[in-house]
Order: sequence, then structure tokens, then C-alpha cells
Amino acid sequence: MASGVKITGIDELLAKMERELGEDKVTRVVNKALRETGKELLPDFKEELSSFRDTGETVESAIISGVSRASGVPTIKLGFGEGTRWRLAHLNELGYAKNPYPNGFGVIRRFAENLEGKYPTMIANRVKGGFRIGK
Repeated sequence: MASGVKITGIDELLAKMERELGEDKVTRVVNKALRETGKELLPDFKEELSSFRDTGETVESAIISGVSRASGVPTIKLGFGEGTRWRLAHLNELGYAKNPYPNGFGVIRRFAENLEGKYPTMIANRVKGGFRIGK
């Protein structure tokens, strides 16, 4: 699940930091910032998913992924763990023929849209804290 949030200028900043501080240090700080932000957002994500609640399995299956650099940019994802709960969540999120607007219609999309302004700031503050910038 990708939110489409794009942080501009971060590539140049990270490249400069890697040259001055070392690639390993930058990688550790960025990974930690992503993991901590994901942990902070997970309870809010689960609360949004509570509109799907029947047995509670969908909410409990919500997880954060590990840091991935497959696309060349470090990322984490909020999503669903093992099992088939993600299928039910996506039916509720997008609607279906019998019920085009079920309970929870669009909650994941709205959650992602609400984070667009906050998420880059959250990450930036944690990265700054990791390098003790401005302290």
C-alpha cells in the first residue's frame, strides 16, 4: 500500500550527509527514523481500521514492514500481516458490487491523505534528532 507521499530534495541531502558522515551512519539514522515513525503511526492506523471491526482480526493483523531499499529509496509500509485479512480490508476500502459503500469505505485512503503533510515532518525531525542537529 503506497500513500504517494513524495519528499523532495531528500536525495541530495542524504548524498551530502553520506559524503560527510559516512554511509553506514546515515543508513542507521534513516532506518531508525522510519521504524520509529511507523511504530508511532501504527496505533492510529489500527484505530482507523476499527471501522472494519467484526471479530477484531483485521485490526490485529495490521503491521509495519521492515525498512526496504528495493526502489532505491528507504521505505516502510503500513499494511497487513499473514493471512487473508488484507483482502477483506480492501473490499471494505474500495467497495464491491453488492455493497459499493460498506462501513470503512475509504478509511485507508483518508488516513494516507491526512499524513501527507505530517509524515515528512515526522521523518525529518527524527533524522535531525539522530544527527543531533540543532541541539
